[in-house]
Amino acid sequence: MNNKGLDLIDQKILYELDLNSGQSFLDLAQKVDIPNETVAFRVKRLQKNGYIKNFITSINTSNLNSFYYKFFFKFQKTIPKIERDIIDYLRAYHGIAYLARLEGRFDCTFLVLAQDISNLYAFLVPFKEKFGEYVLEQEILTMTSVHRFNFRFFYEGGKLLHSHYPEELKRPDIDDLDYGIITTLAKNSRASLSEMAKTNKVHPNVIRYRIQKLKKGGFLGNSVLDINFKKFGVEQYQVDFTLKNQNDVQKIIDAVALLPESTFATVTLGKYDLAVEFAVKNKDSLKRILDRIKTEFSDTIISQDVFEMEEYTVNWFPYSLKKNGKAETPLQNQTVV
Repeated sequence: MNNKGLDLIDQKILYELDLNSGQSFLDLAQKVDIPNETVAFRVKRLQKNGYIKNFITSINTSNLNSFYYKFFFKFQKTIPKIERDIIDYLRAYHGIAYLARLEGRFDCTFLVLAQDISNLYAFLVPFKEKFGEYVLEQEILTMTSVHRFNFRFFYEGGKLLHSHYPEELKRPDIDDLDYGIITTLAKNSRASLSEMAKTNKVHPNVIRYRIQKLKKGGFLGNSVLDINFKKFGVEQYQVDFTLKNQNDVQKIIDAVALLPESTFATVTLGKYDLAVEFAVKNKDSLKRILDRIKTEFSDTIISQDVFEMEEYTVNWFPYSLKKNGKAETPLQNQTVV
């Protein structure tokens, strides 16, 4: 894979940060075998040069009694300004966890975090009132489980870390402080204990204890990287499959997990049964991968849609904070318009 402008040390740093983006520079320095100060300098340089967009934490939303709902929109009668207005509206909406532009059958895809249909209406009704005339086609799917594969194209010798966030919903027994911590770490996995303690007006040891408890309870997932894929000379694609047999979903996931180009697999209810995301050098590379998948699973794949992607927003727990430091979720206190 063409990692533009990066030497082997940079590649190792990126690989290790995607395994744990919240680790200290000291721990990272020991893993890549260079001085602590050099690691700090290189990480900051990777940020400055646009390789690293953010340090984020994945969240097990099913343990927070919530699902991601996946939207696809196909637009009509738009001009570039209207499309920019739509994207800006979606980026600003507080309940959207992920947003990407697409080239293919649909023009954009995004995830809305919701507990029930009323949360979806709270987003969809105002959106349609403002932009409904430009939406030619829409699909809404329930995302039942998420599989993330660490970004192995950073480093040729990298091993697979397959993280699975399951579909069983659970009502959480947590308070506003816990929600505030989850919200902060979702946006910044490197947030310091002292910063969070100051924001929430508690002692840092309280924050440390709560984080340990949230990890043990399965609320906090892996701390990972949000990156600019284009800086690495790769293209992002999402391939959405319609399958004949649901029993084959896990088999396909296990197969694609072994490919260093794979980054995500999501199981959905609706038009598509499974979506797999890849970071590849070009379309020819993607075609070779898909030919292998279609050959191995020809008995179950009914159809597939291929989309080229450009990510805009990644925040797996899009809460906002009140002025008093407590968390306010888009899932609560919403009025259906």
